[in-house]
Amino acid sequence: MLIRLNAIRGYHIHATDGSLGKASDIFFDDHRWTIRYLVVDTGWLFGHKVLLAPESIDRVDTDSEEVFVKLTKQQIDESPEIESDLPVSRQKEIATRDWYGWPYYWDTYTAGVTVAPLVPPVHRHEADLPPGADADAARAAEQHGSPDLRSAREVEGYHIHATDDQIGQVDDFIIDTGDWSIRYIVVDTGTWLPGRRVLIAPRWAEGINWHDREVWVKLDREAVKNSPPYEPESWVDRDYEARLHEYYKYPPYWL
Repeated sequence: MLIRLNAIRGYHIHATDGSLGKASDIFFDDHRWTIRYLVVDTGWLFGHKVLLAPESIDRVDTDSEEVFVKLTKQQIDESPEIESDLPVSRQKEIATRDWYGWPYYWDTYTAGVTVAPLVPPVHRHEADLPPGADADAARAAEQHGSPDLRSAREVEGYHIHATDDQIGQVDDFIIDTGDWSIRYIVVDTGTWLPGRRVLIAPRWAEGINWHDREVWVKLDREAVKNSPPYEPESWVDRDYEARLHEYYKYPPYWL
């Protein structure tokens, strides 16, 4: 099922023995654009947030606006807390996964398995930093927390660049709850095309500059302008996806 991230925010978390808090954000792997954690505000204490991995999620019910998980309220409430305004450190991931008994997903990267990124990061050289920028501080910022995880709230607002100019900003994400991947970036075209939003798949991007908060896509403005219209309040179904992929001449991911 494809659903907007902004729709999931606020969904109640339904444990095996009752409700506990609400979904507030996601952390995704910027190599594969796979969702690694759902951030949950437990509601018991102000600012008390914990992480839930997709392997703990049973289903998402859009009618009742609930996320059903295969955990008890006590398991969730007593799990390691995170600081919502900071990246998730690998140490915090280990503590959380050890608490629940989840496997370490990053073992696939260290066991000789090569995983090519969907969207390669654009690394800034020190010579490219703006005048007066502290190169050591910039490197430290990149190394703080897990370098592979990104908060959706952090990425919202990033500028989107077509091959010939800017086309807008990241406004939302379309999530596939089947494999917990980010299927599409919702782009608000802003003053260029007022009142319009378009969908662009991460695999259609050519690079991300995390330092400058920018995403470059392999599309030109004219192509984006004439793309199939997207209505935020409508479901993204397979017919719409087929038209979108056919229009951009990219093979469908489901084939």
